[in-house]
Amino acid sequence: MDRMNAKEVEYCKLCNKKPKSYTCPRCGIGYCNLDCYKSEVHLECSESFYKQCVEEELKSSESDPEARRKMIEILKRVHEGDIENDMSMESEDEEELDSDDEANLLDLETRLKDIDLDNPDQVWAILSDAEKQEFEALVKSGEAYKLLPPWLPWWTIHKKPLIESLDITEEEKHDKHETEYPVIIDVQPFNEQMMISPKIRFNIMNVIYAYTYIALYYNGDYLNCAEEAANTFLSICENMKENKIFDNEEDALESVVQNIKQNEHLSKDVETLSAFAEAGNSILRNPSKMQGTIHTCAALSELWRLLSEAQKEMTVNKHKKEKQLSTKHIQHNKKQNICLSKKIIFACLKKLEFYISWLKTYGKDMYT
Repeated sequence: MDRMNAKEVEYCKLCNKKPKSYTCPRCGIGYCNLDCYKSEVHLECSESFYKQCVEEELKSSESDPEARRKMIEILKRVHEGDIENDMSMESEDEEELDSDDEANLLDLETRLKDIDLDNPDQVWAILSDAEKQEFEALVKSGEAYKLLPPWLPWWTIHKKPLIESLDITEEEKHDKHETEYPVIIDVQPFNEQMMISPKIRFNIMNVIYAYTYIALYYNGDYLNCAEEAANTFLSICENMKENKIFDNEEDALESVVQNIKQNEHLSKDVETLSAFAEAGNSILRNPSKMQGTIHTCAALSELWRLLSEAQKEMTVNKHKKEKQLSTKHIQHNKKQNICLSKKIIFACLKKLEFYISWLKTYGKDMYT
């Protein structure tokens, strides 16, 4: 799958011993691992960067109690991890904690209780050095997001069948059929007089694979950072971004993979790439033959909602000096080449509506 040419090895600018694997999103320096990133020579940059992570996350959740609850949950789990680490290292550490230090370690929830969670400086100030370092490491590695409840992708949920047992309870009905399944948008009937290239199905595949990547990357929460997620989507979807036409499914998928690999901010490990490719294949080849292309139409409808929400965010943020982005990409959009505009979004929305309309009429031709 990987067709990229080998490049000259660049070494870590902090230790000069190992090949560079990452780039600091704040100062741009290349480094090899987390130890170098947190080393003394880079401490000032990493400390200020993660303080900004906390600030941005708290600011973006000022009106969202659920987001604040999730942040507290992450901090509490970080704290619990610190306690476990301290216990495992106790035999190696001759200096025992005094009673005051122990009390400080064990009462994170109490310390947060009277803190203004909308004030990032207050939250950051009550964290111990160990808690700050652990939180920094979790955010940088992406592990912080794994502490949140796992997202159940909607395409793993079967759509309600036409005939259903009357014995099923309302709760079972909700859990089995209704949970988070996207509503397919209404579109104009397809003009069957229009001549369409058979390659349209490969273009749709390119869009679907790009969608599954951002859906998994944002853990299903892409609508809450719509403008950023829309930028990410367009940066990896060449059919939407450049109206590129694909000749086969392999090229449609490979295009998304290569665009992901070329973006230094995006996760590109083997597990991530395999997961989004399998998810895209699951949507495109829905196991229930009776449902046809319903999953594909649902995914395109989700993209339609994402771009519509991004358009609204752009209007709201138009007069703001700084846009509130998720902690994944504090500086992400600054380095993207895409200039998201209402004109671009309008064109993409119309294309998505066209694809859905075509699928509703000729969905059976997707794999012929």
